[in-house]
Amino acid sequence: MSDLADQQQQQQQQQQQQQPAFLDFEIGYSTTLSTPTYSLLPGQKEITLDAQLLSSSGGLSWTYHTKHMKVDLGKRLWQTNSPAYGLNDKIEGSIKISGPHPEHNEHITVTLEGNLITSVMGDGSASKSSTLFMSHTVSLHLSRHQVEGDTYPFMIPIPSEITLQGIKHLTPPSFYRLYVGMEGEIAYSLKISMTRQGGHKPFKLATNESKIIPILYFPKTRPTDPLLATIPKPPSERDLHFASPTVFISEHVDTFPLTPRWSPVSSHAKRPSVDLEPFKKTAFFSLPAPQSFGSGEKIPFSLSLVFKDSPVQAAMYAKNIRVVLMKQLTVRPVNSPTSGMDMYGPPVTRRWQLTTGHLQTQSEYAEGVYLFRGWISAGELGRGCSWQVGQVARLQYFLEIEIDTPASMEEHLPTFRLEKEVEITTDCWETMNSELQSTGGVPTPALGLARCLLDKEIMYNSIY
Repeated sequence: MSDLADQQQQQQQQQQQQQPAFLDFEIGYSTTLSTPTYSLLPGQKEITLDAQLLSSSGGLSWTYHTKHMKVDLGKRLWQTNSPAYGLNDKIEGSIKISGPHPEHNEHITVTLEGNLITSVMGDGSASKSSTLFMSHTVSLHLSRHQVEGDTYPFMIPIPSEITLQGIKHLTPPSFYRLYVGMEGEIAYSLKISMTRQGGHKPFKLATNESKIIPILYFPKTRPTDPLLATIPKPPSERDLHFASPTVFISEHVDTFPLTPRWSPVSSHAKRPSVDLEPFKKTAFFSLPAPQSFGSGEKIPFSLSLVFKDSPVQAAMYAKNIRVVLMKQLTVRPVNSPTSGMDMYGPPVTRRWQLTTGHLQTQSEYAEGVYLFRGWISAGELGRGCSWQVGQVARLQYFLEIEIDTPASMEEHLPTFRLEKEVEITTDCWETMNSELQSTGGVPTPALGLARCLLDKEIMYNSIY
């Protein structure tokens, strides 16, 4: 025993002499740290792991039972309450025959369904409707001589696109939102159905069986182009083509004019278009093109004020700039076919604020010409995603830009407004290659989207 301890100690001393040091710059200064020591033989206080035991011990599986079926949907890979799948994923599982009289089993089908469920309050009552936007069925070929324990595998691919009312869009993710007077949900399920024939009465069906299994679909989406780090600097007055900071010489930037409006309390409100012509080309907002951003990213922007004839107005407006990112859910309830009305009712919209923009720098190009640079966060990392289900429902994101005038000047100066829709994706553009390399080419679900389902769980638990 002593010889073994001496041998281990000598090995550790040799390894300590050969091990390199590295510098840690994370905390602002360099620190020399040595790497931990390793040895071929375990110490007295170390625990050894048996590789064979680890490989043979699998995790829990998603299993569901009926009287004559055991459904297995594979390992529980993600910490979710139901099986979760990602973009271009497929549902793979098996059905094991159980229970008495397996010879009476005639037919088994597996159906993947996607439903949009909406509820809108109006006139003291709730109008609830459900729209089936996806349905795909596979049939399993059963053996003529079935015995208990027979297993039938199945596979259903989850389509990446759906077409509803002639409109094609990406298949929307699982979703739930409860808001004032409105409730919207996108729910997916797997329905396992077994048809059984009575033994002594061939023309009378025995009790059929079915099992509905809720599943989660969280597809990862990404912008079409990499995000522009910053808005390019506009040309200066030295440039012969200079007109104002309203036009950027870059194919990766879009510039939008802000619309002037009179305050509702102004006497001009009755004639809103009067005296606004001088203000129509004085405020501009620039964004990277195309307007598609990963959730959690910092979206750069610039805002220019051009008041060459009135520098005082430019200075006044510069103190009242607001940029916010809004999230909007729109649903159209389905009318009853016997109502004699259109298929869909009027759209019901709810909008709420996500983030506020930050103005970082300000520069004056010329007297009365200001340029602001800033950024706004595209929500929380991995938790946002634009989607649409035909004409029935849509989740959108909007940038709202407001430039107000002081209350004392509302009679003389207008405010400025701009609303620009942007697409929000679950992931950033550059994450695809690294993810596919780390997962062996298999995309993972966008698990950050599961956060929106917590509201439903909380409400359900509070009731039951």
